[in-house]
Amino acid sequence: MNLKTALESLWARSEAMSADRPQQAPAETKASRTGPLLAIQGQAQPVWSPRDYAALAREGYAKNPIVYRAVRMVAEAASSVPLTLFDGEHELDTHPLLALLSRPNRLEAGGDFLESLYGYLLVAGNAYLEQVAVAGEPRELHALRPDRVKVVPGP
Repeated sequence: MNLKTALESLWARSEAMSADRPQQAPAETKASRTGPLLAIQGQAQPVWSPRDYAALAREGYAKNPIVYRAVRMVAEAASSVPLTLFDGEHELDTHPLLALLSRPNRLEAGGDFLESLYGYLLVAGNAYLEQVAVAGEPRELHALRPDRVKVVPGP
């Protein structure tokens, strides 16, 4: 049976089913106003996007405005939460870590840095940071793109 014959048969059955139904349902009864459902599926195989961050970010994030906005809203909200540092039960107002997180590098402010970090975490499932140290002191933090990082386990 070809597709045209199958569609004609389904259409005839749907017309027969709608003729058997009363034209107006009582107000108390829930009924579908659209009638019978017709679903058509071809013989095509699914096409999966590649399993790499760039392709997933492009297809699922950049090309989908709903996902893009949802990720942006979560990342913006998470980055706006004030950070508090404790030493035991004592809250620290000034500390080198707080200063570093408020200005992680010369190109980004703390909120922008955390927003990009949370965005990577939401889109890729992983987020990576690089610490730049000068004379053993951490001076800069950089959020790294997850597709450009490879974890190599060591001893």
